[in-house]
Amino acid sequence: MKKRIFKLVAFLLLMLSVASANAAGYTEFNNLYPDCEDNEPSKIYDPNEWPPGLRTPLFPNGGDVEFLRYIRSHLEQDYPDVVDSIVPSSLPGYPDRVYRAKGMVQVHITIDRCGRAVNPIVTKSCNDKYDAAALKVLSDLPLFKPGALNGERVKVGLLVPVRFVRSTMPVKNEWDTGGDSGWGDSSSSDDSSDDSGSDDSWGSWGGAW
Repeated sequence: MKKRIFKLVAFLLLMLSVASANAAGYTEFNNLYPDCEDNEPSKIYDPNEWPPGLRTPLFPNGGDVEFLRYIRSHLEQDYPDVVDSIVPSSLPGYPDRVYRAKGMVQVHITIDRCGRAVNPIVTKSCNDKYDAAALKVLSDLPLFKPGALNGERVKVGLLVPVRFVRSTMPVKNEWDTGGDSGWGDSSSSDDSSDDSGSDDSWGSWGGAW
């Protein structure tokens, strides 16, 4: 029993140290341009018109890969319960298998000349709850290293895909089935989906990155 408690405490301390390291890393660009304001109108370089030589914005503590991890970890903190299907159990005493919906929300954000992510807008909807969850995560991002062109900082638009991977969830008394809103690029009727909810194939940034 003591060994188990020791291992649990060691694991929790390890997770805490990792979380602290990540949190510290997200402040990497906080003091890059102190007291920066970007209130003047200027061109936004969207993905379909990125010119040669444009340096795209950089997310702190690891760039694109860490940006994906950040989105996923923050989604998991408040994952919306949108049900795709309930599969009755064939074994007495075992609960039914309840599956979340699966799909992708695409959000356009602008990284301004101070490195702030502003004006998140859903450009490809999935359902109301997933849209809201995606906007919530992308409305409060750490500071990026802003994009630049010819040595000058510029505003850069990014298309960010926020993927919701189907997984099982605990049974509840009432379910939100999402109505007839549809699931975007969902393939939730495919029983071969990963029940664990893990998925490393997040795909591209909708052509943005």
